[in-house]
Amino acid sequence: MKIKQKLPLLFLTLSLSILFYIQGFSQDSVLGKIVDVNYSGEQLSKVLDDLGQQLKVDFYYKKDDVDDQLVSIQSDDRTAESILSDILETTRLGFLEYGEGSVIIIPRTVINQTLSVNYYEAREEASKASEKEENIVIGSLDELKGDGMATVTGTILDAENEEGVIGATVIVQNTDIKTITDIDGNFEVEVPAGVHFLNISYVGYEDLNLTTRVLSSGTLQLTMEKGAVILDEVTVSAQSAESAVNNTQAGVTKIDVGDIKKLPSFMGETDVVKTLLLNTGVSSSGEGATGFNVRGGDVDQNLILQDNGILLNSSHSLGFFSYFNTDFIEEVQLYKAIMPAQYGGRLSSVLDVKTKEGDFEKWHIRGGVGPVTSRLSIDGPIVKDKVSVIVGGRGSYADWILNAVENQQVRNSSIFFYDANAKISAKLGNKNTLVFSGYASEDAFTYNNAFGFDYTNYTGQVSLRSIFSNKLSSNLSLGFNDYKSSRTDFDPERGSILNNDVSFYQFKERLTYSPNSKTTLVMGLSSILYQVDPGTLEPTENSILIGRSVPQEDGLESAVFANMDYDVNYSIGISAGLRYSDFRFLGPSIVNQYVDPENPSSTQVTGQSEFGSGEVIASFGNLEPRLSMRFRLTRQSSFKTGYSRTVQYINQIFNSETPTPVSQWQLSNNYIPPTKSHNFSAGYFRNFASNNWEANAEVFYRSIDQLFDYKDFASLTANQNIETEILDGIGRSYGLELSVKKKEGVLNGNLNYTYSRSQRQIAGINKGDFYSSNFDKPHDMSFVLNYQPNRRNSVTLNFIYASGRPVTPPVGNYTLTNGLVIPVFSSRNSGRIPDYHRLDLSFTVGKSYKRDKKYTTSWTFSLYNVYARKNAYSIYFTEAPGQRVQANRLALLGTVFPSLTFNFETL
Repeated sequence: MKIKQKLPLLFLTLSLSILFYIQGFSQDSVLGKIVDVNYSGEQLSKVLDDLGQQLKVDFYYKKDDVDDQLVSIQSDDRTAESILSDILETTRLGFLEYGEGSVIIIPRTVINQTLSVNYYEAREEASKASEKEENIVIGSLDELKGDGMATVTGTILDAENEEGVIGATVIVQNTDIKTITDIDGNFEVEVPAGVHFLNISYVGYEDLNLTTRVLSSGTLQLTMEKGAVILDEVTVSAQSAESAVNNTQAGVTKIDVGDIKKLPSFMGETDVVKTLLLNTGVSSSGEGATGFNVRGGDVDQNLILQDNGILLNSSHSLGFFSYFNTDFIEEVQLYKAIMPAQYGGRLSSVLDVKTKEGDFEKWHIRGGVGPVTSRLSIDGPIVKDKVSVIVGGRGSYADWILNAVENQQVRNSSIFFYDANAKISAKLGNKNTLVFSGYASEDAFTYNNAFGFDYTNYTGQVSLRSIFSNKLSSNLSLGFNDYKSSRTDFDPERGSILNNDVSFYQFKERLTYSPNSKTTLVMGLSSILYQVDPGTLEPTENSILIGRSVPQEDGLESAVFANMDYDVNYSIGISAGLRYSDFRFLGPSIVNQYVDPENPSSTQVTGQSEFGSGEVIASFGNLEPRLSMRFRLTRQSSFKTGYSRTVQYINQIFNSETPTPVSQWQLSNNYIPPTKSHNFSAGYFRNFASNNWEANAEVFYRSIDQLFDYKDFASLTANQNIETEILDGIGRSYGLELSVKKKEGVLNGNLNYTYSRSQRQIAGINKGDFYSSNFDKPHDMSFVLNYQPNRRNSVTLNFIYASGRPVTPPVGNYTLTNGLVIPVFSSRNSGRIPDYHRLDLSFTVGKSYKRDKKYTTSWTFSLYNVYARKNAYSIYFTEAPGQRVQANRLALLGTVFPSLTFNFETL
């Protein structure tokens, strides 16, 4: 019997109620106050001044408009709005409330022309700047439109030949406004009147950074010089200082690459995934655990992208290092459950990593040498201004460090990995760029000469970026991925080798259309062909095991999508999308038939059906709506809420505490339906101190109406009838995320806290009651502090605390007549391992920023696990004297790990 669950309507109702309360509170009118007045033949200016003192509000008016107006009125217990209406009724004037403490007196004819508050705000901002010396002045205040907005039409020319620069990026900093130039070098942006800082960039040209004072609509003509000024680690970003408040998308986190490099690292290797774990809503099962968990989701429920290519694993060395080499990273974004429609195929999150392209002008060499890893990358022009390349890799030599661990089993282990990246970018004229990229990695790990893992990952991509106009662009990509893994058991009698393989071919076309600065439409289609080898078990020499294998499985996942970002007005922004996904489980295959197809059992097989190559065995189609909304409450605060429906057609199979690199992947089929989830999020975002401080609070709820878990003592390895080991059910996760961040200054950093629960309800497990999932960790806190007195030196520390993950402990035992002791276990995941906490410290010194130098170097010293906490990786139970059950803690890293890394880069 399947357990059903209603959608959490209460959560949605609560979110909307909070929104209406905040909006209503912020819109209380000062003119709604009760006042008493008594005037007889008084000048209107005096009456307004008296009212202003009573109401504690400022009235703004032109002296000429009110000098000849006399007021006679007597009234008790009336609102100021009513009195003001009577006073002005016989005049040509009206009033308009502006902000929280201002009222503007202006002719009614002007008000009837729909002049908005933004008009006055824009005039005020532009007027404030009038006394300053600005680079460029555009328009005139007398020509400013009633809505306070101005359209700036510009042209970017090459300084040498005065031809238009096609595809140059124009960014209005501290806003979300950006565009690109068309075939003639023209662009158009709509901005509120005031002072704006423009950044204009294009590969092969020096960036333009200029200040403009926009008074009304007007034109702008600029020239760009060829050649680039090379500075160390200078990144021009479209992310504004107010992005946390401005962004419409709910549940999104952008990771700064500079921040990644500052953080203390394990054995000197900076790490994307370790940085993610310092953010709210992101956790892991502990040291030695592969991958990461987002808002109560499982490790395999994260879509991990590198340049549009999908990675099935994110970690080297059982989670101690990530796949991503920070020397190659340009941008990292994490979408937590509420994801735009162009992303799909996973329930919990999207980690979108974009890598750098090679320099088209000059060659660079970057690298570092550390105690357990070294890295090197080279980039530069193959054909100047036309073709560039970036290539490099990392390698480890970590066995010596394992010998320093107290645990004898760890000392008897070995570990190794390497990875390599390569990307070639070719400009095909001024409107097209062709990019070839590839990634390769291999890991080898053995533990105590008892078992070992070996896994490789190879990806290849080709993408074509095209600019059709300043409003329409395209990104077409083709990709290939092959992930192979093997596990070796070295037991002399039961030794075996388990091999798994997942490969897939991917196609994606994404069109971006931006008709104006307020609207962006992303639409397209994608398709992925999966070829999964679920497992082949081969006995080693002298092993008594019998080999077995599961036939290859094929599946085709396709989708069409459209997502629109639209700024309704200054306050309201919407990101709405719809995705339709289709999955087909394909032959060839032989499928068992069961007495009860809803609850298949290996003892109740009634027959078999055979399907030919490419024949559809099972198909699924799902609509996946997505919606995020931003309601700006003030210039520095906003409320955001979002919903997404997500569906996943490929899942990782494991019944241990955490997955391993060789845990098999299973496609949805006629007995294992896709997992499905409803995701809700709502949050309040606030900036302080000129946007240098950011604070936010978010609540989330996830209702999983289709998931599966495994029977007790399930046999999953190379099982041809895996559906007989699976139980169907539902799940839920919910929580609160709190974050405070100081972005700039000698002292900066952030404090993050997450309270979350992740639970499941599966018929046949825990008597049908909800129980904690393997990655349910109620409390998760991180603190990062960075001290940077100058550009050469920095000291960073981070502290992490997290609840211990669940375990199923024995609560007693009984003894058989033959003396065998049988443990009696509690309900599933009713206990917890000890809480996790750790302090890390790093110090970077020596980086040079002198322009005449040809290279720059730095040293980074770090301490990982400063106070040598013996954090438990797992708890296992053994029999103690007197037939008692004894709990034993296994700590993989029970000591402090110092490291010293030398970094270098040519300029």
